[in-house]
Amino acid sequence: MKLGVPGFDEILGSPLNSGNCMLLHGGPGSGKTTFSIQFLYEGATRYDEPGLYVTLCENPDEIRRNMLQYKWNLAKLEREHKFQFLDVRPVKLTPEGYIIPNETLFKGETIPFSHISCLIREKVKEMGAKRLVLDSLTVLTGQYENQAYVRQGVLGLIQALSSLECTSILISEGSELSPDRQHLESWAVVPAIVLLYYTRKNSIMTRAIQILKFRGARHSPGVHHLEIGDEGIIVHPDVRADL
Repeated sequence: MKLGVPGFDEILGSPLNSGNCMLLHGGPGSGKTTFSIQFLYEGATRYDEPGLYVTLCENPDEIRRNMLQYKWNLAKLEREHKFQFLDVRPVKLTPEGYIIPNETLFKGETIPFSHISCLIREKVKEMGAKRLVLDSLTVLTGQYENQAYVRQGVLGLIQALSSLECTSILISEGSELSPDRQHLESWAVVPAIVLLYYTRKNSIMTRAIQILKFRGARHSPGVHHLEIGDEGIIVHPDVRADL
């Protein structure tokens, strides 16, 4: 499967297969949402592969509006049953303006991995999704203090997603240069890891991408220049980034 992000498949080396899970990690402004939506949009429009975006943090309406800057009309794809949002944000806003737990979705429990897995599996089968994004793994794992439970939960989630005929991107948030212990603990069970960089070089902000890990494939180990233009993300395989 080609992801549809120009230049990325070249540094990936081997295509992602159905059932593969890839963790996409980066800090604020690094392009995680844009990369992920581009993966789903290109799949739906170019490869006839319906996509599902599972959000635990961002408002679907905001994502729809923001992606119009690239001329990606997600609402149109939704009407054509080629794209859907699954809104599983753990909190909601009342008409009075209070922030409360989403009791109807989680019944007062801390967000369980098993509950999320079941919701995703049902929706994937219902719409015949071939591509999936979970935004974000950080929100999900942040519900727990026990790192052993987090590791087991992430492993179980990956096993559940891998059993579907669906290729998945799991978004992770935080510093790409110095991931904390929680990230390192959960990353060990993920088959593929991609880092997005957005750092300052002198007085200029620089974007870059690196494939940290891809089991069973020979990928580029380098840090490659990345830009976000009018049509989304472009990776430059021949341009090494100087961070």
